[in-house]
Amino acid sequence: MKPYALTVIFFCAAFQAFSQSPDAGQQLIREKCGTLHVHLPLGQNGQGYPVLFDGIRVVDLRRDTSRIGLIGSGRESQEEVLLGRPVAEQVAAWLNAGYSRPQGKHRLLVAVKDLWVSGRPPTRRKDRLWKVAFRFEAYLTTDGGYIPLTYLDTVVRADDYRAEDMAAENLPDLMAVFMDKVATHVMTDDIATRSPVSYDQIDSFSRTRFNYPMDTATILVKGVYANAREFRNNAPSKTTYQISKDDSDNLVLQIPDENGQFHYAAEIWGFCDGKQAYVMRHGDVSPIFSVHHQFYVLGSRDYRIGHTELRLARLLPLGDAFIIDAAYSQINNPVTRKLWVFRLDVHSGKVTE
Repeated sequence: MKPYALTVIFFCAAFQAFSQSPDAGQQLIREKCGTLHVHLPLGQNGQGYPVLFDGIRVVDLRRDTSRIGLIGSGRESQEEVLLGRPVAEQVAAWLNAGYSRPQGKHRLLVAVKDLWVSGRPPTRRKDRLWKVAFRFEAYLTTDGGYIPLTYLDTVVRADDYRAEDMAAENLPDLMAVFMDKVATHVMTDDIATRSPVSYDQIDSFSRTRFNYPMDTATILVKGVYANAREFRNNAPSKTTYQISKDDSDNLVLQIPDENGQFHYAAEIWGFCDGKQAYVMRHGDVSPIFSVHHQFYVLGSRDYRIGHTELRLARLLPLGDAFIIDAAYSQINNPVTRKLWVFRLDVHSGKVTE
């Protein structure tokens, strides 16, 4: 088996996400996905909570503040999940409705570091699986700055839920657990002995997660990435490669050995043509694009046996270029695949939902 025979899901005249406007990735997701709005129910949270805070401020420090998730709404469709209002505003309204009182003696700052709902559609063998990734951090506001209190960092999984239920039920549950931790630390810790930090320090520390060259790169180095670190650093270890075709007309990516002979390489993570970066997924070439500080991948999701024709669904814009949103099949190995938006973890190199 040739490990890096590249199955072409789409090609276009110029898929150049990095060289286009910052809104190109945002436009792509909105063209590719439908929209599901969810709302946090007010009025039932914080029952019996101690009187601690007279105000709670929320800041959204996530990698992508545009949405709270991407879910599969069918075998061939995907939706982005949005709250009714911006995350900081919506979460602040929910927290203040249940956990702040005029008699409270403290003020609280809550930093949202992760809030992501993901889910894939059910298959014949598996029910729908939902996940909520959650990380909130709490700081006590004082005249001298912000005293770190606690955080909650977790992932909740559930089967056979609706996305609305995950957002409207599981998110409030997680925030309630978080606020219980906050109350415990406020009431039992010797807060006066802790040194406060400034908001600039909180923000600066958060931004260290994005402190790598590819986050701000405007000129991409052409070559082959052996791993995600090389992508992250915009520093491919092999700057020479070639693409040819095999006997089945699949594109084949090869790199030279020490003698200059081109061969397949099992260590390939991805490559860049100098204008667009790609990650290798199951032999497919999947382009990488970004929204704010979050990298996404457009790759294939569905596999179905029994078709051998190419079916082009529509053209999707990416800045000044277009990609083909295609369902297709291979003649020698008939499967049908649908393009899907995934998230890329630039540290682990994993492509996830």
